[in-house]
Amino acid sequence: MRSHPRKSKRPRSKAGFTLIEAMMGTVIFAIAGVGVLTGLLQARKMTEGSIYVATATTVAQGYIEQIKNMEFNLLDGSSIPELISQGQPDSLLVSPLAADVESGDANTDLVNTRSIDINNTPDNADDDLAINFVVYVEDITDDANGVGDARRIVLRWYYTDNTTGSDVHVGNTLYAIRSRIPTY
Repeated sequence: MRSHPRKSKRPRSKAGFTLIEAMMGTVIFAIAGVGVLTGLLQARKMTEGSIYVATATTVAQGYIEQIKNMEFNLLDGSSIPELISQGQPDSLLVSPLAADVESGDANTDLVNTRSIDINNTPDNADDDLAINFVVYVEDITDDANGVGDARRIVLRWYYTDNTTGSDVHVGNTLYAIRSRIPTY
């Protein structure tokens, strides 16, 4: 008689993943990946917005510094002549003083728009940052109180940010005082 091999009554060990376990792991990994990707995209948008604000502020501060350092008599004209913007001669129109310089006056403000190639794509003007500047110069001379020839310079800047998919108004106002005798 021939003997048949004995079948073992021990349960088989599970050495691998079942198809369902593998699919569940893939789904969990995909959900986590989408969450991480969404967070990275949001962080990029926030960083881009910060870069735009920093650029607009820096350009506005540059204009203020140039205005403070020019000849005093040039502050009383209808434009601030020969500033430099991205290596090009530039001038800014001066608006009549608004009652509230923070919000301006849409009827009398003279808006100076400058496009800044923030993405370093000179052949694509569509992605440039268009910043609007409004300049006010106010004579604050007050001989009765001992204030000689002086001007208050107000520069308001703003742009529309749509990096988040909706238009958001971003802006700020910078102030400077310039006397006939320059102070550095």
